[in-house]
Amino acid sequence: MHRVGLFLALGLCCVTGCTSMRLRQRTVNQASTLSELQYQQVLNNLAQFAVNPTVLPLHINLREGTTQVTDSISGGSLVDLGPPAVSQPQLFGSRTAVAQWGMSPVIDPIELRLLYIAYRRAHGFPDMPSPEFLDELAHELKDQLGSNVDLRYESAWFYDFHARASKDARDLEGRIVSTNDERVCPQPGTPGDHSPLARNVCRKIESIQRDLARIQSGWFHVGRKRDVPKDACYVGMSGNCYAWVSSEGCAELTEFTFIVLKIATLIKESAMLANPPGTVKFSPGDRGG
Repeated sequence: MHRVGLFLALGLCCVTGCTSMRLRQRTVNQASTLSELQYQQVLNNLAQFAVNPTVLPLHINLREGTTQVTDSISGGSLVDLGPPAVSQPQLFGSRTAVAQWGMSPVIDPIELRLLYIAYRRAHGFPDMPSPEFLDELAHELKDQLGSNVDLRYESAWFYDFHARASKDARDLEGRIVSTNDERVCPQPGTPGDHSPLARNVCRKIESIQRDLARIQSGWFHVGRKRDVPKDACYVGMSGNCYAWVSSEGCAELTEFTFIVLKIATLIKESAMLANPPGTVKFSPGDRGG
């Protein structure tokens, strides 16, 4: 029995150091899957749009990650009563490893429309948001921008200034453009002074339009599985159609992925800001050996 205790003590010492080392390794390995997953779903969508340019894009936002390693060790002794009595010490160990990403699918129609435009532009289509769609986007964005002290003071000064210069409420309404108006971001030359919140919304919309306008085509390739070169850096697929990038297209893939991620996190639902129930978990598996 003394030998069993000795084996258990040695086993516990080894497991403690091994567990912490393995946990560090798996954490790094899991983190390395993040960029690969982002590239993968972008290329899968590019392949899907090559098959059908009017398809609805699919995108998953990856959120919190979990890495867990649990080691257990137990020991005992097998005794043969003989005669003569013989004991054989035994040592048992097990390891459970879990690596997960929390996922939230993009279901907002405005985000999906913008992603649809982005993927079509990557395929060479000249699509851009219509003025009517930009108005709808503006009314969504006004609830996404947080109210800080600067914005509250600026808004108070803005409305106080225009109220003093206006004869009545109708005159005040005609002087300013607020996020409550039907057309928040009018065309250049349209009279009216934008409220601080309306200016922030219009600035956000202009940023999205610039991002969409700079999307170029020709940096990725599309074909069958037999067409994919062995030196392809990243590969996506949809059915029998494959989309891939070589080394010369990696920079464009990264820039396009930045735009996709920006669009996919544009609208934040209040129910999603906390911990959404039923969040799907994705486990990339053990890559560390």
